Amino acid sequence: MTKDEIIGWFNSAPKGSRHERMLWAARKIAHLTEVTEGRAYQMLLVVLIEAERRPPDEYLDALTGG
Repeated sequence: MTKDEIIGWFNSAPKGSRHERMLWAARKIAHLTEVTEGRAYQMLLVVLIEAERRPPDEYLDALTGG
């Protein structure tokens, strides 16, 4: 499962607190990937932290001249 797919599951979670959305997404990811819910939660957490650290696309476009 790609990072974009993992973020997609988080974004498609029903409205609620961030933690509730992460739990919902982790259950779905665990079911699809056959890993434990705890492992899926860890994967989701790492991907979300990495995504939050990325600069916005506009910033990247300015750096690359795109």
